[in-house]
Amino acid sequence: RAGRYLNNGSFGITGDCNEINSEEVNLLENHRFEEINTIFWRNTDLNFANSLNLIKSLEEKPNKPWFRRIQECEDEKVLKYFLKNNNTNVKIVEKPNELRLLWECCQIPDFVKKNYGYHLEVVSKVFEFLNSKIGKISNNYMKKQLSLLNKMDGNIDSISNRIANVRTWSYVSNKSNWVENQDYWIERTKFLEDKLSDRLHEELTKSFIDKRASVLARGLKQDITFDTKIVDNEKVMINSQYIGQLKGLKLELDLKIGAFDTDIKSLKKAARQNVGPEILNRMDQIIDTGIIDLKSDFKIYWGKFPIARLSSGKDYLNPEINLIIDDMIENTDKIKLNTFLDNWIKKKIHQELSNLIDLKFLKQKNPQIRALAYHLYENNGVVKREEVLDFLNKLGQDERKILRNLGVKFGRYHVFLFKLFKPNAVSIRILLWKNYHQKFFKLMPPTFGLNFIKEKQFENKNFMLLCGFEKFDKFYVRIDILERLFIMIMNANTENKNEIKLTSEMLNLLGCSKDDFINLIQSMNYKSIKKDEEIYFKYMPKKFIKKKKYKESIKDNPFNVLNQLSFK
Repeated sequence: RAGRYLNNGSFGITGDCNEINSEEVNLLENHRFEEINTIFWRNTDLNFANSLNLIKSLEEKPNKPWFRRIQECEDEKVLKYFLKNNNTNVKIVEKPNELRLLWECCQIPDFVKKNYGYHLEVVSKVFEFLNSKIGKISNNYMKKQLSLLNKMDGNIDSISNRIANVRTWSYVSNKSNWVENQDYWIERTKFLEDKLSDRLHEELTKSFIDKRASVLARGLKQDITFDTKIVDNEKVMINSQYIGQLKGLKLELDLKIGAFDTDIKSLKKAARQNVGPEILNRMDQIIDTGIIDLKSDFKIYWGKFPIARLSSGKDYLNPEINLIIDDMIENTDKIKLNTFLDNWIKKKIHQELSNLIDLKFLKQKNPQIRALAYHLYENNGVVKREEVLDFLNKLGQDERKILRNLGVKFGRYHVFLFKLFKPNAVSIRILLWKNYHQKFFKLMPPTFGLNFIKEKQFENKNFMLLCGFEKFDKFYVRIDILERLFIMIMNANTENKNEIKLTSEMLNLLGCSKDDFINLIQSMNYKSIKKDEEIYFKYMPKKFIKKKKYKESIKDNPFNVLNQLSFK
């Protein structure tokens, strides 16, 4: 074993090796070895004029006494097979280029080494593709070969055989200009080999017996007190035997090896006696300190490990709590922790979304106020003004004042709770909304701090409205910024009140270019006008033509006919 820094190395033996004597140790330490008198050699200067010359050049003897010609290699055997057998698919024409290509194909390694006929077939097929007009192995052929090998079932021998075959096609893929889409097939063969290797590792580990369980089982029968240690706050060691990892409040036993059911029970019993108290201690720490965090994967974390996950509740502000805890813990202790986490999440939601919760429990006799408040609550604190016009038209200033005191803002385009657009409030609203509906998990909010967006990736306008952005054509504008822009337009000092001058303050408010601003206001029903190198814009609302309703005669209208009937 090699030394490290100031520590000397050491010598040892393994298996059936004989003891190392002091003389051998001295030779190794001083790098003194027997001289090499012979080197294996094979001619590299090959003659591709014709097949006969090629074989002769391969069989050429060395001209130095210390060279020893290596015996016939696998690539030579394959080459001679194709050159001497006329009944193969490989049609050899005595041309240097074709012989050179054939020799290169014969050098494909036989990783399988079980079915020689299959290896000859691979070489033959590769040569056939490379010697064709296309000059490369087609994508379809590569796909077919790998699809046959992309199977994870079977025993150690079958998986090992598939790995060997994949390595053959990996070698072929890495040869320059041998396959179509070379980079793809290099990556594909590597991925498949890694996947099969992992599966082989699993099968190999299952072939060993778990000795730890036997040691622990004997200790349990003899009522021996175990020495339990948790290394690095995670690895569980019982009597110097590694049994698994304690991740947060859940023990993951190391059961990768094929232990018997009785052995597994011994591991679990030993863990219950020795790890259970540690889990209870951690639960007390969580309740006493409250140092936990809710993350975007809907899980509550203590440190780096999850201890609970959210699930859909009766509404989106009341999620269910599901503990991530080991089965060894009693239900009474679980209920205690579950109650704490339930109160913690409710307190967190109330801190960030108090305005939204107040709307839900608003007690007002006026049905229009209650209806608008609940409509806002159901839509996560923001609705388009046009959707609630019926409610707004029936509300006076006194009724609106009641809602304003709760944080409601009546804007030009939206009715919304302006405090919900803060980063923390947006994050938790999105998380609770996704958790309640159990979908849209891949949707992510825009970067906080942006007021104006024109990226195409945000295509779900309902989700963007939840994030606080309204869509105009290909642009998104933050709702509260949109209202400030509208106020700025209303307060603009211009000679012609119908025409508003574009100012730098407007551009700075949105954080966009002049061209984008012009395109934006045009999508908001404004018309841009250029005067003396200045830009003005004018509101041009769309005109809606009322369609005349067709008056049906009494004869044609069944409801009018029914109205005329008398049932006496």
